[in-house]
Amino acid sequence: MTTINAATHSEAEYKGWLARHPLMAFFILAIAFTWIAAIPALFFGAPFQPYQTLGAYSPLLAALIVSTASGGREGINMLLRRMTNWRFGFSSYLLAIFSLVLLYLLTVMISGALPFQELIEKWMLIFTFYIPALLTTYIVNPIGEETGWTGFALPQLQKQCSPWLSAVILGVVWAIWHLPAYFIPSEMGTFNPLGFFIFMLIAVRTRIIWTWITNKARGSGIVGVLLHASSNAVSVGLLPLMLPPTMPGQTDDLSGLVLLGLLLLSAVLILIITHGRLSYSREV
Repeated sequence: MTTINAATHSEAEYKGWLARHPLMAFFILAIAFTWIAAIPALFFGAPFQPYQTLGAYSPLLAALIVSTASGGREGINMLLRRMTNWRFGFSSYLLAIFSLVLLYLLTVMISGALPFQELIEKWMLIFTFYIPALLTTYIVNPIGEETGWTGFALPQLQKQCSPWLSAVILGVVWAIWHLPAYFIPSEMGTFNPLGFFIFMLIAVRTRIIWTWITNKARGSGIVGVLLHASSNAVSVGLLPLMLPPTMPGQTDDLSGLVLLGLLLLSAVLILIITHGRLSYSREV
C-alpha cells in the first residue's frame, strides 16, 4: 500500500510540475522525444527518413502531454481549436501559401540563377506541382511540428513575453530541436558552431515572419502548418524543378546570400512596421 501511495504521490508531483511550468516542460519533452526518435539513425546507421517523420511529431506529443497535465480536457480542446481555426482573412491564406514562393523566386532572379524568361516559361509549375505537393507530401511533417510550435508554444510565450521576444525564443529553441540532424551525415552536414549559429539566426528570422502572419490569422495553427509546408515545398520541391541542373559539387553561394538578405530585410521591416507587436492581440 505504501508503494502505491508513493507512486501516486510521485505522479501527482510530476503532473503538478508540468502544470506549473508548461513551456519549459514542453521544450524539454519535444527535444528529448526527438533525440529518442533519432537513436536508430544516430547509432545504428538506420535510414533517417522514417525516424525524421517520427521526430517531427515529437512537438505534437509533447504539446498533448503538457496540455493534458496543465488543463485536462479543456487544455486539449484549446489546442485543437487553435489547430482547426480556419476562419481568418483570405489575405492570411495568400501570405501563408504564396509569400515564400515569391521570396524564393525573387531570390533566384536577383542572383541570376533563374533568368526571367525561364521563370515565365515555368511559372505554371506553381499550380501544377507546388500547390498539390504543398497540400499532400510536404504537409505531413509540419502538422506534427507546428501543433507544438505554433499551436502550443507560441500562445504560451506571447502571454508571458512581448511578441518579438516570443518569436526569438521560439526560433532559438526550434534551431536547438534540429540538432540531431547535424550528427547524421545524410542530413544537415557535420556540426560546427559557426554553421549552427547561422542556422539559428535563420530560424529566428523565419519565426519572426511566421509569427507575424500567424498573429494576423488570429493565432491559427493552420497558418503555421501552411507556412512550414510551403517552405519545404518551395526549397526542396519547386526550385529544383525550375532551376537548371547543377554539376556535382557546384554551389550557388550568391542565391544563399540574397535569400538571407531578403529574410533579414523582411523580418526587420515587419518588426519596425508593427513596433515589435507582430500584429499580436490578446483577444486571439
